Amino acid sequence: MHDLPEKGTTLLTPEQVRLQYRTAGIGSRVLAHLVDALLMLAAALLILLGFAGAMYLLSKTWLPSSGSDYLVAIMIILMLVVVIGYFIGMEAYRGGQTVGKKAFGLRVVNSRGGSASLLSVIIRNLFRLIDLLPVGYFAGAVAMMFSPSDKRIGDMVAGTVVVLESGAENKKRRTGVERKLLRLQKTTALPELALTEEQRKLVTPEDWQLLQGWAERLEPSPERRMMEMEYRIFIHFTERLGHLRTLYAAPAAYLAALYMDLRGDWEF
Repeated sequence: MHDLPEKGTTLLTPEQVRLQYRTAGIGSRVLAHLVDALLMLAAALLILLGFAGAMYLLSKTWLPSSGSDYLVAIMIILMLVVVIGYFIGMEAYRGGQTVGKKAFGLRVVNSRGGSASLLSVIIRNLFRLIDLLPVGYFAGAVAMMFSPSDKRIGDMVAGTVVVLESGAENKKRRTGVERKLLRLQKTTALPELALTEEQRKLVTPEDWQLLQGWAERLEPSPERRMMEMEYRIFIHFTERLGHLRTLYAAPAAYLAALYMDLRGDWEF
């Protein structure tokens, strides 16, 4: 199933770097949700079996009885917590990807291309109940059809967008970056940064996306506006990592060395 027509969005980072993404349409999101739904079904069956066993121990029957109403209520509440908690936990702490989203190359990001905050993830998933109305994500699907960025109602309220990161697109992007880095290395010596483990931990997903956005736009002779932007990114990372800027004569060389040092931590 393909998302037709394709839509895209351009997100502006705090450092004024434009990140272009192809947004995930109804088709890919339905397939991803089916994977997650199967996981949720398996979890629900395990919970159901567990409570059926508890009821049998209490009343010697597998079916609910008058004295087991509280167990049924707890079971329903637990199922809701597991379903909502799964989406919130995965999207907030697994880079905006549930198991289904990861399988189909989808990711939830914020309006600036960075990782969605915990609050944004909670909001978009609580509004999932509205997107479901009246049945089968009808409201959410209609909202996506009329949204230029394929946003359902929850995304509009939370300020998030689901983007598509297909394997072919990632490979093409990495190949392009490799060529640009090789051209830079022919004219400029890259410094040895030797990042410590503590410094690596300081790099956030937003930092990596910023560095990746710079690498994708690396040019042999950048225009003045791009050079100014590059210097702001250079300042950001030297301050973040505690590097003395006067040791690095060429911002592009520093950023290229940083990219090559970090990509093993972030590219999969």
